Amino acid sequence: MRKILLLLLSLSLYMSPVQAACDFIIDIGDNKAKFVKKFGEPFPQFDGLFMLPVISTDICPNDNLDQGIAVEYIFLGENLAAIRMVVFNDEKNSLSNKLTLMNYAKKTYGDFDTGENPAIYNNFASWETFGKIILYKRLRSPEGRIEEEIYISNNEYDLKLGAFYNEIEEVEDGKPEEETE
Repeated sequence: MRKILLLLLSLSLYMSPVQAACDFIIDIGDNKAKFVKKFGEPFPQFDGLFMLPVISTDICPNDNLDQGIAVEYIFLGENLAAIRMVVFNDEKNSLSNKLTLMNYAKKTYGDFDTGENPAIYNNFASWETFGKIILYKRLRSPEGRIEEEIYISNNEYDLKLGAFYNEIEEVEDGKPEEETE
């Protein structure tokens, strides 16, 4: 019995960072009904693709995130395909310079090497955990603006989103859509 209690305690300590993460209300692949009850209908982006941004402090009240960070829910049809946590920087990159989203990513998904000065980090970090794909991106554009986000999906919906966006690009480029048998 003592070994079982020690094992349970060890597992709860190991899993506590994941449990401390934002409560996204629904999981990747879930039907949007529960989400719609709380936040309303997502907006159409393309035929079959919908998105609704929510202020991060509404989703992550205990994570010291900023109101300038949005949580974007991306739906393919009726199901949640991805979640993006996006930093909306000003011309001085004020939010990214605070390292708020970077620190959240490290605390929630795992540490990664940012070099001696995390403020100049210009790269990606990724994790695969509990069936999810998590990607942290912090890149400086040619104009000097930092583009920073966390992308969360799973293998199935990441592939579906990729195929959906590829199809849109083909249509926009005027290429004929590929026929399937």
